[in-house]
Amino acid sequence: MKKWFAVLCLPLLLGACASGSAVQKSAVEAEYENAKKLLAKGEYSRVNLDLETFGAKHPYSQYSIQAELLRIFAAYKNGEYILSETLSKEFIRRHPRHPNIAYAEYMLAMSHYRQVSPAENDPEQSLAAIKGFKRLLREHPNSSYSRDGARRLQRLYNRLAGHEVSVGKFYFRRGRYVAAANRFQRVLEQYQTTPAIEEALYYLAASYAKLGIKDNARDSALLLRHNYPNSEWSRKAARFL
Repeated sequence: MKKWFAVLCLPLLLGACASGSAVQKSAVEAEYENAKKLLAKGEYSRVNLDLETFGAKHPYSQYSIQAELLRIFAAYKNGEYILSETLSKEFIRRHPRHPNIAYAEYMLAMSHYRQVSPAENDPEQSLAAIKGFKRLLREHPNSSYSRDGARRLQRLYNRLAGHEVSVGKFYFRRGRYVAAANRFQRVLEQYQTTPAIEEALYYLAASYAKLGIKDNARDSALLLRHNYPNSEWSRKAARFL
């Protein structure tokens, strides 16, 4: 988090006000600097409230956009992920060409990421986070946030692939082989970079075998053996060849 703070605050110190009296500029700057000091102390709730007021009072000041970015950070650090999500979306909508747009997109994806449910009964937040990280990597591949975004994107893929395998095995154990095969096939189509693909291929072959579709069972087993020759699942799938 210290890195984020440094990356965020560096551009916020730049720029010059083109209008207003020296007294007014000084007062606005003092408010903004005070918010930064509170942020450094971890008083995130206070910062969020102060910056909300600041934005309403000084919508055209040189610090207004920087204040929006600080408020996103304060909301996120305070665990107010719905708020940081909302603020990030608004920033992206209003300032699509801002130099710090990659940061806003990263924070939007991270806000969804932090709202992912451990239960995976509703993958809405996982899918939203995936969408956000993919957009970040597509539009800003060389940004300071792309590497971390890529790592978290892979974790989300791993999580969803594991969930698909678990549901597929649930169907398989109950003799619902068509439903099981559909789940395992989904892993092959959508989550090829995940560790779950080996187990998915094995159970896909097993599902086809149970359905009496021997050619498909053999093809799945061959694909497993070709890509993962040393896998435990490959050895178990040898009976389908």
